[in-house]
Amino acid sequence: MQFINTFEHHRNNPSQSFDDYYRSLKLELSNSLKGKKLVYLDTKFWVVLRNGFNFPSQYVQEKHLLDLAIMLVESDICVFPISEDVFMEVIKQTDLKTLHRTVSLIDQLSNGVSSINHEERIQLELLHYWYSAQGKEVYAAEDLAWTKLAYTMGSHTFEQTNVPLQEKVLIQKAFTDQMWSISMQDMIATIESSGGIGHIPPLFMADKINEGKFSHQNEAKSFEQMFLHEVAGWIDVYGSELNNMMEYMYEQQTGTKLQGSRSKTEEGKTKKLLGNTIYNLFRLNKVGKALPSIRIMSGLYAAVRWDKLQKFQDHDHHDFRHAATALPYCDYFFTEKRLTHLITQKKLSFDKLYGCETCSKIDRAIEILESLAKVIKD
Repeated sequence: MQFINTFEHHRNNPSQSFDDYYRSLKLELSNSLKGKKLVYLDTKFWVVLRNGFNFPSQYVQEKHLLDLAIMLVESDICVFPISEDVFMEVIKQTDLKTLHRTVSLIDQLSNGVSSINHEERIQLELLHYWYSAQGKEVYAAEDLAWTKLAYTMGSHTFEQTNVPLQEKVLIQKAFTDQMWSISMQDMIATIESSGGIGHIPPLFMADKINEGKFSHQNEAKSFEQMFLHEVAGWIDVYGSELNNMMEYMYEQQTGTKLQGSRSKTEEGKTKKLLGNTIYNLFRLNKVGKALPSIRIMSGLYAAVRWDKLQKFQDHDHHDFRHAATALPYCDYFFTEKRLTHLITQKKLSFDKLYGCETCSKIDRAIEILESLAKVIKD
């Protein structure tokens, strides 16, 4: 890992706050992606590319897909960003050689780019919608949706209360510069030097969700009603985050800190108010393409619940979040057959709504990348 020393630079340029500095890095990163096609691979397709690298004579199509991807990245035509869900699924690989090969490909094809994590993206989308509705000038959500690999699980920085504020901000900026530069291989090496990743328990949620699905099968009389049930469920799960967001907006607008000063009753009223607002926006079909994470997650869960022959699967948690990352922010999404069917079915048509072609077949993925590669040949 290369050491990045920017202490003196930030000491000589102290005027910018840490939040403003971190935002400027994300905006600079987003600007570097403009004009490039963003291709989001779920974990299945990262394994496809890895197989093409490891066994080129056995996996001929996979090797061709990998060669195309490398050529497109090297020609500045494409970037293949990851997300926290790709990261979490990839690091579960127990064979170290396989793990390192996958991570190496991610470094090569992602250009170090990751989406911000799921919770941060929800907050971004809500704030963007809220401020836009108030007529405030805001950055486009996609301009702040990207970060670097070190922050794929969420943004974090140095915090120490007994350090003078100016010194703390200096350290925060320099620390972020270091984190901004590290690769996923650096991250894995650091984890291994600290004792390794260890066993990550799998998520076994499907049986419990299916039990609820079948016991409440007939409560919704239409798919639209089923979708709204899922929106209400999402609001219930994220109630605390909604309250925190309202407090944040109040503090930003008034300069008054609310932390710890509100009763549970007051917080409950805030959650209910914002929750009802979000629910009614969807009920009245006033959202459009905004609030994509809520729409996509609720829509996919509703689609499985509505289909009497479908059962939830344990990997749906990650798969649906892959979709919520890819569809609103990327140009192409290569994923599983089942998820492709859910996304593209008529009642959702998320691929058309967000303008993100979604496919599961390797030969179609090759066709897409070959069409992008024609720019190089022409």
